[in-house]
Amino acid sequence: MSNLAVILYVCLGAALGQTGLFIDLPSLPQLASDFGVDAAATQTTVTAYALGYGASQLVWGPLSDRHGRRPIALAGLWMFITASLLLAVVPGFEPFRLLRVVQGIGAGCGTSVSRAALRDVLSNRELARAMSFASISFALALGFAPFVGGLIGRATSWRVDFLLVAALGLATALYLARALPESLSRELAAAATRPSVAAIGRGYLRLAVDARFLLPSLIATVATGMIALYDAASPFIYETRFGFDAAGFGSLSLGLTVAYIAGALMVVRFVVARGQPWLLRFGLGAMLLGGLLMVGLGLGGWFDTLSLFLPMLVITFGASVLVPIGLAMPMQSFPAQAGQASALTGFLQQEGTGLLVLIATVLPASSQLPLALTLLALALVLGLLVCSYTRLTPA
Repeated sequence: MSNLAVILYVCLGAALGQTGLFIDLPSLPQLASDFGVDAAATQTTVTAYALGYGASQLVWGPLSDRHGRRPIALAGLWMFITASLLLAVVPGFEPFRLLRVVQGIGAGCGTSVSRAALRDVLSNRELARAMSFASISFALALGFAPFVGGLIGRATSWRVDFLLVAALGLATALYLARALPESLSRELAAAATRPSVAAIGRGYLRLAVDARFLLPSLIATVATGMIALYDAASPFIYETRFGFDAAGFGSLSLGLTVAYIAGALMVVRFVVARGQPWLLRFGLGAMLLGGLLMVGLGLGGWFDTLSLFLPMLVITFGASVLVPIGLAMPMQSFPAQAGQASALTGFLQQEGTGLLVLIATVLPASSQLPLALTLLALALVLGLLVCSYTRLTPA
């Protein structure tokens, strides 16, 4: 199997999952009007997708360990495509919300199985480089999916959003069917845990109590959660405090996407020459620097676009170095359970990020200090995790 083909698949899986999550955000008011529900109800559809997306990875991963990457990946894609097409025509709100869960379940398969397929064909340092390309795809989808969704909402109905993601899913399925043979070796398939509930649970428990798995997974989770926390809190600051409109705020989001891509490219460039522990320390240093800068500016009385946005650029750059390495390391340590390791890492990343985002609901928008101190505290937690992991695996 071509390694480049697998890398392209993992990039498509990452982009497809995030596009499905974010593309209809600009059209939520229109969706609320069409279904006759309030804004809070429409926001639960985003939560529904995220829950299906994160939790389903716990099932897709071990299934792919036992039955192979290719058939499970195709099953998840067809579930995603079918749900997306139904979302474009569903007449009622409750069926719509349920279909968002199903769509998220299908999207979770692409993320979990594609990461496991990478572990099948790449060495440890190559895996970290490949995960950085997936991070670039994630960042592009994070920035451009709402932008495209906004253009669609301005020109036509929000239902076209789901026709577009169905088309993207179909293109991915056709590519997978044509270009990707099975990547899982017979030896690893034979060694995989049988997909019974009890066996799957024991496999996840073994991973969860092993520091080689848990520490890097938490590194990826906290780093991702810091970006998500800022994303959840910042619209209220920029739009209500600084007077930005939605388009202006979207432009700032694209700026953070550029910072994320720059950090991911640094992993590609230096992971072989410098090694993963060095990159972990470098990324951590950037995140601590950004947090300290934001707190320092806040203590100095600054509270404007630059005092908030520039430190966040530094934090985002550091996070984009930590996340691909944190996602790759659990699979490196457990090749016979790569599907389960990828699945549990994805679950922790998605659901842990969701919990961290809840902090944004209690942060006041009258000063940047509450947000800055929260981000700095999380960066210090990252410091403990990175130091613990680099002592565990110094090479």
